[in-house]
Amino acid sequence: MSQTVAEFVLDRLRQWNVEQVFGYPGDGINGLVAAFGKDRRAGPRFVQTRHEEMAATGYAKFSGHVGVCMATSGPGAIHLLNGLYDAKLDHTPVVAIVGQTARSAMGGSYQQEVELQALFANVASDFLVEVNVASQLPNALDRAFRTARARRAPTAVVIPSDLQEQPYAAPEHAFKEVPSSGPRADRSGRGQGAARQGCAAR
Repeated sequence: MSQTVAEFVLDRLRQWNVEQVFGYPGDGINGLVAAFGKDRRAGPRFVQTRHEEMAATGYAKFSGHVGVCMATSGPGAIHLLNGLYDAKLDHTPVVAIVGQTARSAMGGSYQQEVELQALFANVASDFLVEVNVASQLPNALDRAFRTARARRAPTAVVIPSDLQEQPYAAPEHAFKEVPSSGPRADRSGRGQGAARQGCAAR
């Protein structure tokens, strides 16, 4: 059975064990919000809130998991900045999924159109991508999550509104994947370091 791009996004979030997505509906993410409404499987849950970026950042800080927020294009995307900068400065892993003007209308000063690559260039400097064909999605979402976890930083994936409702088509080639995990402290020499500090104090 074929699925839409929005339905694939929801499946991929499930594969990353995302428990909840914080967001506020808008025209730029109608396809994504509709996918949540139609899906009856367990997780992730769509949590409607007026400060989705702060909710995702707070969730990440207190749970230890990657926080996920979703925003519409234009004002919704701009609204994310405060929370994403908080995540950046506090080294908190957050993935922002952001809607955008339909691809055919980009560059035409369409209502609420904002250049999102420029808007998020600094706050999501570790990873920022605009998806323009469905086959980009697996790599884009996976890199966003891997980067957020490994670098403890906010990342952003921009998905145009018209693409969300298109049929999903898997990539024709496999992406190179290098297993990664978050950095961990080397505890093997901790006792030696404490002993050295004791000697130095004497």
